[in-house]
Amino acid sequence: MTQKLEFASEPWVEMVRSVLEELVAEHGQQGRAFSVCEVFTEAPVSIAEGGVVAWHFYIDGRTVCVGSGDVDDTDVKIRADYTETLPNARLVYTPEILADQAQNPPTHTTVQVEGDVSLMPEYLIEMHNQMAVLTA
Repeated sequence: MTQKLEFASEPWVEMVRSVLEELVAEHGQQGRAFSVCEVFTEAPVSIAEGGVVAWHFYIDGRTVCVGSGDVDDTDVKIRADYTETLPNARLVYTPEILADQAQNPPTHTTVQVEGDVSLMPEYLIEMHNQMAVLTA
């Protein structure tokens, strides 16, 4: 069994890099770019001494750049509480779960989303699912 990685930690971001590099090389489209920054508050001291941890990626065609840290020049920026996000980070999104979430969006959440998430390439669901099973 593969060792699980603490959500949003440096080893987790490195694994995301590996997963995204493969997916973008296979599914990326020339001329299509998309970027995201996720910022998590109330993160454990083990990964964020100040309580805030962030990571980001930039897809451009069939290449991707992944890094740690909070950046402001992405298409989508997500801010959320670490503990509130963790169950979703570990959830594998089946078509049924995605359909249910689309029909029944959460009524109480502190997640803040800036930008148009609908522009997200569909293969990023696969990135999420691969990381979900590796996330501690």
